[in-house]
Amino acid sequence: MTDFQRQFFARLNIKNKEIVSFKDLPNIMYAMSQSVPFENLNILENNFKEISKENLKEKILINNRGGLCYELNPTMYYFLKDSKFDVHLVSGTVYNAANSIWAVDSGHIATVLQHHNELYLIEVGFGSYLPLSPVPFSGEIVHSVTGDYRIRKETTEKGNYILEMRKSNEFLDQSPTDDWAIGYAFYLEEVNVEKANAAQKIIVEHEGSPFNKVPLIVKLTENGHASLTKDNLTIAKNGKKTKETVTEEQYKNLLHSTFGITLNF
Repeated sequence: MTDFQRQFFARLNIKNKEIVSFKDLPNIMYAMSQSVPFENLNILENNFKEISKENLKEKILINNRGGLCYELNPTMYYFLKDSKFDVHLVSGTVYNAANSIWAVDSGHIATVLQHHNELYLIEVGFGSYLPLSPVPFSGEIVHSVTGDYRIRKETTEKGNYILEMRKSNEFLDQSPTDDWAIGYAFYLEEVNVEKANAAQKIIVEHEGSPFNKVPLIVKLTENGHASLTKDNLTIAKNGKKTKETVTEEQYKNLLHSTFGITLNF
């Protein structure tokens, strides 16, 4: 077992496993969603580092921080690679359904895994929208507490596959919908970690980036999810959503108590 695997298991509060099987992946993905928040604080502190296995280990596994897609998905990728899975990183572009436009180009990074000659998308870095298990390229629907997910082969200006999702009313206190929405488009071709660094550069610098302006911290909880900004804490629990205003002092306390993040203010 590698040091990265040991640190990964410790970060997720799960027992070390010498051999990780494909059947173990849903439990591991769920544990990651409960332990590692989706957050952009390093960008706002202007304190981000190059994306590398060593830097991700230090930030996310040792220092108990979270990150954005280009940090969370490569962290899972390195763990899966060390666990002897056939995996590669892929690049995508998120679709902004609210405005019916593509978000910043190539701003998303995910992992593709091959198992028994079948391809699966491994997604652990898409905010609250987490399948919590591998999504097969066969088009089969994956059901998660956060909604339903499937992959469709379709060539767009942003890729040759699409991750589609259908939101869950139980999870997000929204009306259930029969309509599938595009999460993001992606190319199946392998990209290296330099593409993750390019995604970071785009998200940090682009004026259209949603993550370089205000703090956002999101994490799944046992029966819903929690989302924190500088001004508000939103909790979705058993399908009921509450939103409360927070003071600066409460914000700092919540970072630690709810999301496990300690910052040097």
